[in-house]
Amino acid sequence: MNNQFKSVVLLAATLVVGFALGLFADASLVRGRRDRITEIRRPPGFVAHMESVIEPHSDAQRDSIRPILENAARQNGEVMRSANDRFKATLDSMRFSLNPMLDQGQRERLSHEIDRMPPFGPGGGRGRGRGGPPGGFGRGGPPTVGDRPPPP
Repeated sequence: MNNQFKSVVLLAATLVVGFALGLFADASLVRGRRDRITEIRRPPGFVAHMESVIEPHSDAQRDSIRPILENAARQNGEVMRSANDRFKATLDSMRFSLNPMLDQGQRERLSHEIDRMPPFGPGGGRGRGRGGPPGGFGRGGPPTVGDRPPPP
């Protein structure tokens, strides 16, 4: 083997190892960040996070601010649930309205895209890691002729 060939092989191996390390390091960092954000978005995580920001001076102060933080966490959860319900209704209505204008392949692509959209709010969803419940926001396929759009 000549030196030029050895250099190319060494450079290629270094590139592959660097790419693999970067890919795996990035994935683990993103996963850790997503888990931390998910924890903060949940009501107990929100309360704990806000307490750590405020840094109460005493247990008495912590006990007096905790109900206010818990109430805010509950209200935030209700807002997110309401937003998810409205978002789902809008997507279902859009799918129903588009149904007669699309061919089967377009309906399937649209359903796939809607089903993979993650919901807003606590925990980033209600089930599967990033995408919410099985079937996503939709009901598992394009509406049929007998389906009615949900109320806005």
